[in-house]
Amino acid sequence: MGQDELLERLLAFISELGPDQRIPAERQLGDEWGVSRGALRHRLRLLEAMGVLERRGSAGTFTKTLQPSDVATILRVGLNASELADPASFRPIRAALEIEASLLAARNAAPVPVAYIEEAVLAMEAADDLQTMYEADLDFHRALFKACGDPGLQFFYAALQDLVVKSVSERRIRMYTLAADVELMRTLHRNILVAIARSFRPN
Repeated sequence: MGQDELLERLLAFISELGPDQRIPAERQLGDEWGVSRGALRHRLRLLEAMGVLERRGSAGTFTKTLQPSDVATILRVGLNASELADPASFRPIRAALEIEASLLAARNAAPVPVAYIEEAVLAMEAADDLQTMYEADLDFHRALFKACGDPGLQFFYAALQDLVVKSVSERRIRMYTLAADVELMRTLHRNILVAIARSFRPN
């Protein structure tokens, strides 16, 4: 059994047990599954460190229910320790999330969330320094994901927010050498706003 297969089997087993259930001892589980205790112990410790399992002294090891904040922390740690922490590598992921958020925001087209997007765009267009432009850019992203109304996308945006900030910061650095990029960013964000606002049909 490969490393990933063993971890996937453990996760499936834990899911079947449900929260706050005691898992069998390493020896018993290893014998039943035909895997070494060392391989099993390594993955159990990994899941314990991630908060999926909890060791309760002599009582044994029990399953836990991960809270959204726990999942977000695990996701942030994993991504920041990977090559995706590089803004250039993360950019396509951010773009994919933003495209979906824009489509959903256009579908919802609620007036108040759209007004916050417009406020950020107006701030970008009025900005006469790059720091103000940068802060308005971040406000735009926050408003966009709030306007999309999708809990899943909003969760991932919140979990990945530090990487989003890094990616936008990297774009700000380019603006110091590429003045045309400022107008390009203003136009791009204005176009997104217009596309979303056009979908709004008041009752």
